[in-house]
Amino acid sequence: MSLNLKAIVIRGNNAKEKDKNILLFSLEQGKVWVTFKGVRGDKAKMKYAKEQFCFGDYIIEEGKINNVVTGVDIIEDFNELAKDIDKYFEGNAMLEVVQKLDFEGAKERYEVFMSLINGLKILAFHKVTHLAVLLKFMLNIFEIYGMKLYSDKCSCCGGEFHDNIYINHQVGELVCSSCKTFQSELINKGEFNLIRLLSSLPYEKLPNFPEEVGQKTLKLLVKNFYNRFSENLKFVGIL
Repeated sequence: MSLNLKAIVIRGNNAKEKDKNILLFSLEQGKVWVTFKGVRGDKAKMKYAKEQFCFGDYIIEEGKINNVVTGVDIIEDFNELAKDIDKYFEGNAMLEVVQKLDFEGAKERYEVFMSLINGLKILAFHKVTHLAVLLKFMLNIFEIYGMKLYSDKCSCCGGEFHDNIYINHQVGELVCSSCKTFQSELINKGEFNLIRLLSSLPYEKLPNFPEEVGQKTLKLLVKNFYNRFSENLKFVGIL
């Protein structure tokens, strides 16, 4: 049985001889493992289609053990990411987030897929502030899963923020001074304003900001991700 998947390569590992097993994130079925036969040879026709970030229409055939890729029409290889080490690690971090997610329905899968592809396009082909795309992508993930982080009011009492703002890591939401607990962490104005801006703007209009603020905001989002999804994010090369 043949299957057509619009998908992007998340990760891979070498198999026997010149084969390679690949984790695809597809629009139609979410994450699926497939095998490329003989693709590690110098003259392999699909050698570029096995590479991380490669986005295309993959033709999959059912094999005796694993599903096998028999053809691919590459839409975008995002090769530009390999030319900038910061962008490369940022893109890898976005793929790592997807790898940790489970999808309960087609709507979540579609929205995560589109956010990933659109974010990678901006990251690869536009001049953007370091970490801007990754931060926006993570905020999108929280919102897609019904866990929107930004709010202009305390998630506990509903009152407006008048002084300090905290993130309650137990529930992953913003709270005021009166509602903070021992599991709450202070967010400074720079981090709060960056989360507010990124939550309201599309990828095409991401703002400039100091890298120090971006790093601190990223650490907050990574901690929030763990508490929301019970998954650690390594983000090698970034954190």
